[in-house]
Amino acid sequence: MEQPSRPLLEISGLHTGFDTFDGRVRAVDGVDLEVHAGKTLCVVGESGCGKSVTARSILRLVEDSGSIDAGTITWHGDGAPFDILSLDPRDKRLQRLRGGDIGMIFQEPAASLLQLRTIGAQLIETLRIHTGLDKRAARARAVELLDSVGIPDPQRRIDAYPFQLSGGMCQRAMIAIALCANPSLLIADEPTTALDVTTQARILDLIRSLQAEHRMAVMFITHDLGVVAELADEVAVMYLGRVVERAPVDEIFADPKHPYTKALLASVPVLGRDRRRDLPTIPGAVPNPLHRPSGCSFHPRCAEAIAGKCDVDAPPEVNFGGGRTAECVLYETEGAKA
Repeated sequence: MEQPSRPLLEISGLHTGFDTFDGRVRAVDGVDLEVHAGKTLCVVGESGCGKSVTARSILRLVEDSGSIDAGTITWHGDGAPFDILSLDPRDKRLQRLRGGDIGMIFQEPAASLLQLRTIGAQLIETLRIHTGLDKRAARARAVELLDSVGIPDPQRRIDAYPFQLSGGMCQRAMIAIALCANPSLLIADEPTTALDVTTQARILDLIRSLQAEHRMAVMFITHDLGVVAELADEVAVMYLGRVVERAPVDEIFADPKHPYTKALLASVPVLGRDRRRDLPTIPGAVPNPLHRPSGCSFHPRCAEAIAGKCDVDAPPEVNFGGGRTAECVLYETEGAKA
């Protein structure tokens, strides 16, 4: 797949950690990613793999107990490129990024929306800050946005408080806020988890239409490989804070390289599969980041692990060309080590 020469967002060597009573947790452990204008990058992996922390690190929204320890996040917008991590918190470029150039749909809308302000007030404020609309025009636009994300009777719901709405309604309101300024990049952290399948399809169609109209880039975090197959241009598979495989979506499904990717795809139910056979599962669970396995982090759960190698040596990143990489010793002789 041919890629543009310059990405819209470039993450290099990102390390984000959290202080706990038991020690420092490396939630993100050296992530490298690129997001291109007009393309959708889907980030997949089990819970606890660092997907959400990676997304929050882009806008420097890490909780107080955490910090970004190393790396660069370069924004190649309309002006000169700059490293988001090097900006002063009061820099206007950072303020313009948050909610303007970069919109974000959070995983937990109830915790992200202000409970003592109406949905309309929060949406209108965002519109006025990033689009310059007056109050009347912003309210009219807010009603249109709420209607576009499937909220019934938006003229009335605009004056509702988050605690008066269901979880699905709050999720839709948050999607409207994220999309209101027509961002260049939309970061969507499990945006359709709380929604029924009909509304989910409508939201995905909305994202696709905005992407086509404005050449918007999308970084989509999900557990649903069906959504990945439908939406993604590229896929990044994360495990224990690292990207273990990157590839165009067709290649991921047709020829997965990393054993973890193979195991994820094998665990997806398939229509017509023999019902007498148990659905394959990945044994064990994601290890505690405080007690990382030696060598390859996936080796205790890997069916293809090589004793004396995978449990000792850190796997190399093998470059297969065409933007495809995998961190695994099985391919050391097949590609160029990065």
